[in-house]
Amino acid sequence: MKSNGNLMSGILLGVGMSVAAYYYYMNNKNKVDEFLRSQGITLPEPAAVKDYTKMNLEELVSTKEQIEDLIAEIEHNLKEAGKTK
Repeated sequence: MKSNGNLMSGILLGVGMSVAAYYYYMNNKNKVDEFLRSQGITLPEPAAVKDYTKMNLEELVSTKEQIEDLIAEIEHNLKEAGKTK
């Protein structure tokens, strides 16, 4: 039965550390993100936050292709919806 106590202690410790790490991250989001970027880790940004003027050519082309794919998919869905009616 002692292993049950160790298991519960481990779970509680893991949850507590996760909560503490999340709290630290949310309070220092900009600093942590800049540190991760300086280490070469790319972090996704929400579309509303992206500054297109700071993107390099590769990122801009990738974004353009994603938008074109979305437009083509929506146009296709609209054409299909028009044919079924």
